[in-house]
Amino acid sequence: MADRIAHAASAYLRQHAHQPVDWWPFGPEAFAAAAERDVPVFLSIGYAACHWCHVMAAESFDDPDVAAYLNAHFVPVKVDREERPDVDAVYMAATQTLTGQGGWPMSVFALPDGRTIHAGTYYPPFPRPGVPAFRQVLEAVVETWTQRREELLRHAGALAEHIGSVTDAQRGLLALPDEGAATAAGPVSDAAVAAAVAALARSESADGGFSPAPKFPPSSALDFLLQCAASGTETAAQAAALADRTLEAMALSALYDQVGGGFARYCVDARWRVPHFEKMLYDNAQLLRHYARWAVQAEAPAHRALGRRVAQGTAAWLAGSMVVDGPGLASSLDADTVMADGRHVEGGTYLFTRAELAAAIPDEYPLLEPILDGEPVEGPGGAGGPGGTGGLGGDLPQTLAFARLPTGEQWRAWDRARPRLERIRAARPQPGRDAKVVAAWNGLAVQALAQAGLLLGEPGMVRLARDVAGYLWRVHWAGTGAAAAGPGGEGAPAGRLARVSYDGRASGAGMLEDYAAVALGFQAVAAATGGPEWIRRAGEVLGAAERLFLPDGQPRDTTGDDPLLATARGGRVPVEPFDGVVPGGVGLLAAALLEQAGLESAPVLGNGGGGGLPEGGEAVQGEPAEAEAAAGNTDEADRFRRAAARGRMAADLVRFAQRVGPRAPGATGTALAVALRLRYGTGTEVVAVGGDAEERERCRRAGLLAGAVLPPPDGWPAAPDGSLRVYLCRGGVCASPFGSAGELEAALAAAGT
Repeated sequence: MADRIAHAASAYLRQHAHQPVDWWPFGPEAFAAAAERDVPVFLSIGYAACHWCHVMAAESFDDPDVAAYLNAHFVPVKVDREERPDVDAVYMAATQTLTGQGGWPMSVFALPDGRTIHAGTYYPPFPRPGVPAFRQVLEAVVETWTQRREELLRHAGALAEHIGSVTDAQRGLLALPDEGAATAAGPVSDAAVAAAVAALARSESADGGFSPAPKFPPSSALDFLLQCAASGTETAAQAAALADRTLEAMALSALYDQVGGGFARYCVDARWRVPHFEKMLYDNAQLLRHYARWAVQAEAPAHRALGRRVAQGTAAWLAGSMVVDGPGLASSLDADTVMADGRHVEGGTYLFTRAELAAAIPDEYPLLEPILDGEPVEGPGGAGGPGGTGGLGGDLPQTLAFARLPTGEQWRAWDRARPRLERIRAARPQPGRDAKVVAAWNGLAVQALAQAGLLLGEPGMVRLARDVAGYLWRVHWAGTGAAAAGPGGEGAPAGRLARVSYDGRASGAGMLEDYAAVALGFQAVAAATGGPEWIRRAGEVLGAAERLFLPDGQPRDTTGDDPLLATARGGRVPVEPFDGVVPGGVGLLAAALLEQAGLESAPVLGNGGGGGLPEGGEAVQGEPAEAEAAAGNTDEADRFRRAAARGRMAADLVRFAQRVGPRAPGATGTALAVALRLRYGTGTEVVAVGGDAEERERCRRAGLLAGAVLPPPDGWPAAPDGSLRVYLCRGGVCASPFGSAGELEAALAAAGT
């Protein structure tokens, strides 16, 4: 019946096209139809990999009676939250306000003008303690709509105004007055950094992480802790220890797919033993970057080895399971597996019984069995498990996790066993993949792959990063007119970034997070490959972001303002300074501005301001922008002024971390990490030329870990004999070049103290 969504690009919408519910896609037509019929709008918001979305679909939306009631009394609208994060954000705010919690599927009832009248998440087909049945909710909304309309309108208006006031408060955070203690050396003080680390320490779980169950990967907090650990501050050791414990716990847990690589969305238990099996690109992009960094900067050799193992496994999973034509990276793998008998079983692909393990890896199992610490989970085969091998022992299928760090002998046994388990899993039904390419998540993945490849010496990761970046440039960015129009010709206009693409066809307006993350990805490719064209491309995307999202110096999340969403949020312009499942757009923009400022402000070096690099000599001094301007070099002066302005804007955007970070470090980790770079690495560039490749890589790794920018080495001279020469520059002035990576590391360490 839902012909309107049968040919939608969104895999999530197409999953519901067979249903008797008369679904509409989100847009003014659906709300106009509700106004004409004088009925409310019902919005069902979710995404393709969502387990409970599948459950509610089967229980309620497939039910002809429920569908008939919905169609008669509402205009039903289906929304892919990954396509329309702006829609998701405003109605999630309403849902959380009304219920104190949020999640998907989100079930929202709205007026024809977009304002929310009631909201919740999953509703069962029959009432449960404290939770009404979905049909009961529908009937209650209809009763209120017909009998107490004025009351409903007042309630909707108050809720919209409340959401608007929250938006005002968030924008107010970004306009906090300067504090001298912070601004003397950067936007955040040592005391605020220490307080943020202490707050995370107080909330640390005994099993790793910083929250009770359900346990989500604390990617934002890890970004801050790892940057703090490398900063040389007094709290560096404490930050490193906090990061070590959580990164180790997750690496050994069932959150990480020990067989196939990659991370699940979260674990439902406190011990990280029962994952919610969907795999999201945004989680894996962030965690790949963190584990690659941990693999290089962790103090314990066992942690460095574990970090490398997890980073390599995650990158291999991305390359093997998530690449779509282009190549872009798909958005997710489903939580459920559709088994041979048609049942949807969460995690059905991944689980093994102990008997299955013993039969599959008979030589290695006795050595591994003492450290295996999975949790029994009801599987599709009942006692026989997902493989349908009930005759092998009858125990329940289990997740795979390690109770402690394996010994060297146990790791070797696992490395022999893992490919056999992977082959067994490959023969099972596989979870569905949402092939939607999301610009922001792909940008984060490009950044992670490029940085991980640089840190770990893995050229394959860098190649994949470059290839995906090329896809984003060709398909999602229309600055060169190369992006294909989406269905109906809705591709991004010239100079704009498309939010999503399907089969190489782009559609939807990018949001702030899309522009900022794609710019960060391009910048990381420039640093990893030395390709100056990626600096130019990042500059184009970032320049558009500044025009679209900072028109008056005040950030905003969206380029335009959908009238329906504007009404739903009380007429306010949205801005999100906090991190959620992905870093907040404000923090990402600050990071991109800071990086671009360094990449584009390569110091003007030479003798007497001539701009050339000497072939030899002791020190190499740059000419500041003022000297260049005095000499008539206005292009150089403009370049420095633009870079300086971007650096100042980056500092302004994260200044709120000084006050908010100590109270909410888990939601401000991106801003705190940028603030640390500004405090201890402002205007720092590292360029290594000459010598051998291993020496240059060591220098670039040191620079990356310290938060320095890595401009392309083109035109920078090696020592006269071809040996290593390392340039460390700040604010357009370079110190005397170093002759070894050790000297650079010492100088960077001294700068952080």
